[in-house]
Amino acid sequence: MHDIQSRLRQLQETLPALRLYALVDGVQYQSHQCKRLQTDSGLFSLFADTADATLAHAGPWLIDVASVDEAFIAELATLEREAPAVSWLIAPQDLDGLGQLLQLHLDMQLPDGRSALLRFWDPRVLVTLAQTLDPAQRETFFGHIHEWHLLHEGQRVWIGRHHADAQ
Repeated sequence: MHDIQSRLRQLQETLPALRLYALVDGVQYQSHQCKRLQTDSGLFSLFADTADATLAHAGPWLIDVASVDEAFIAELATLEREAPAVSWLIAPQDLDGLGQLLQLHLDMQLPDGRSALLRFWDPRVLVTLAQTLDPAQRETFFGHIHEWHLLHEGQRVWIGRHHADAQ
């Protein structure tokens, strides 16, 4: 986590509007912490105001790192090491704006016309997504995020807005 916070400070030297967020799998959080994530200041459920709103506690949550206490961030850092449940986003949007942008990517259209939930908050899915999308699709999906950091096979990798490849 300290490496990501250092990276944010470095980026803020030239882009001061950048902020740090965590994207957390609610069901994994509940399983590891024995408590549910709930709507509060600094937390945004991506399932809120969608067809899946009844499952908001178990779905993806966007968390503004600057708006929550350090103990909560420490829980998230531990969860990241224990389960494929957390990724970190550096972006210029406020919490609501970024949450709404991410909500636009929850559902995808399958070739047969059916809709499917895209579990991009799972770091394993996110890496595969970054590697399989064509350049235009990567720009559409990752263009509003400056950098997206995650653990993949035990190693810290990131997806940048300009290349959208796992590094």
